[in-house]
Amino acid sequence: MEPQFNNASRLLDAHGFLDRVIAELRVLQSPQKDTLVSVLQYLSDHIRTTRSEIGALRQGGNTPLFGNTADELEEIITETARAAGSIMDAAEAIESVAATLGPPANGALMEAVTKIYEASAFQDITGQRITKVVGVLLSLEVKLASLTEAFGSLPQPPNAGPQGDEALLNGPQLMKNASSQSDIDALFETLS
Repeated sequence: MEPQFNNASRLLDAHGFLDRVIAELRVLQSPQKDTLVSVLQYLSDHIRTTRSEIGALRQGGNTPLFGNTADELEEIITETARAAGSIMDAAEAIESVAATLGPPANGALMEAVTKIYEASAFQDITGQRITKVVGVLLSLEVKLASLTEAFGSLPQPPNAGPQGDEALLNGPQLMKNASSQSDIDALFETLS
């Protein structure tokens, strides 16, 4: 019965085996070996480069690679829906006022309100498309995690994130990370 190995050890064993075969072929005295050695060396170098590149993709160990991006896109969907709701409420208020006006003003306002309703379809379409993008990002994250596992333990790249003031310039915060007004008030209370 053959011993069970995980994917990482199989890959590392295969890469080590490939390197040993290349070394053994190099010592052979045969002109036909050169093409085979160069192809095998290319494969070995490509595996090593790919392993290094996948290691560089990992950001801080188990941190999801696209986690923040997916959250940001989900926040866009939420905020777009909220804004569309406000636009629709305003359009309904305009409709109510238009009903109290005479024919020329009523007709002009109702035409404008109709255009607002038609243009508000962007929110649904945008939400559907962003949801598809989030699904693709999450699928890529799963596949990259699988590749990372297959390549085994890799050295962590240095933190290439923004430093200094640039680290503070990361746009609006996600609602799930936002401080409540009571949290902010409590902070100011401690400073007084």
